[in-house]
Amino acid sequence: MATVLRGTDMDQLAELVWLLAQFLGKPNARAAILQAVAALLDAEFVASFVWDKSEGRSIDPLAFNMESQLIEAYQKHFYQVDLVTPIMREVRAPARVDCHVPPSAMLKSEFYNDFLQPADMEHGLNVFFFDGDRDIGDLRVWRSKGSKPFSEREERLLSTLQPYVQKAFSPAPTPSQRLSLREAEVAELVAQGASDKEVARRLDIAFSTVRTHLKNAMAKLECQNRTQLARCL
Repeated sequence: MATVLRGTDMDQLAELVWLLAQFLGKPNARAAILQAVAALLDAEFVASFVWDKSEGRSIDPLAFNMESQLIEAYQKHFYQVDLVTPIMREVRAPARVDCHVPPSAMLKSEFYNDFLQPADMEHGLNVFFFDGDRDIGDLRVWRSKGSKPFSEREERLLSTLQPYVQKAFSPAPTPSQRLSLREAEVAELVAQGASDKEVARRLDIAFSTVRTHLKNAMAKLECQNRTQLARCL
């Protein structure tokens, strides 16, 4: 039977969606939501990193209710013996750690015995976010040994939140990325001081076509004139 979310769950989700909208495309979006995510999932600890493929490790750490020394220890050593992240990153959906990392392997690992257990991080729920194939951040949520393990309810809460987090964590498009290829070409030439007739000649297109592309570019970039357009690009 499908897990039914409570009214309070929906209220907290709505607040988080609103919060994410305020930080849409901003670099501090991850930091802004950690405490709210902990409250939503009744979790004691939340960390967030960005996976760097070139280095094969997690970078840009942020944390809620975790000592800075713990994060430093992870960055200096424990990332090398972290058996959780590689497995959970491949899931690409909110998931409980104990459903994917074999408990026998976890309990024997240095990562558990020397990192997770001393920090009282026993029950994990992870989700990794992508913009296409590019990692844009994650949420590594943990409860202590004395707390209840995560359930399908928490997975569903994070699944509901996932598209909004993904959108907020994705970098805002640059002005040129908001334009079509031809609009960008026209706008760039105009910004350089070319007249519409000069643009038409250089791109071998009709004068009326230049005017159409220029009008569309200015509308997309919310520019009123050529001077504003030049500043936007």
